[in-house]
Amino acid sequence: MPNTSGGRPSSYGTELADEICERLACGESLRTICADDGMPHRTTVIRWLARYESFCERYELARQIQADVWRDAIYDLANAEPPRDDTGRIDRRAMQHRRNQIGTLQWLAVKHNPRVRGSGA
Repeated sequence: MPNTSGGRPSSYGTELADEICERLACGESLRTICADDGMPHRTTVIRWLARYESFCERYELARQIQADVWRDAIYDLANAEPPRDDTGRIDRRAMQHRRNQIGTLQWLAVKHNPRVRGSGA
């Protein structure tokens, strides 16, 4: 049922649940998704997870797929040409930022996908 009050939706609907799961599977965070107009608040989504078993199952699968997307991002970051400064030298600050991105994505990928074991992704 669409929300006509102009506020955030709070009623569960499969189309909205599917959109949330699809966006998660594509790598977006729940925080980012729920910040968009027309999306429920994060606490509403958490309540849906406890209340609707089919949504919980789809959500868990989306999180596993999300971990695969993050592993692809790690690969792309690790194999990209190093960022360079105006002089053509490798930009050390940009490289440190890239290492931080890779480390964060590795940690998230492992935590969000129980099929993955070990300290790396």
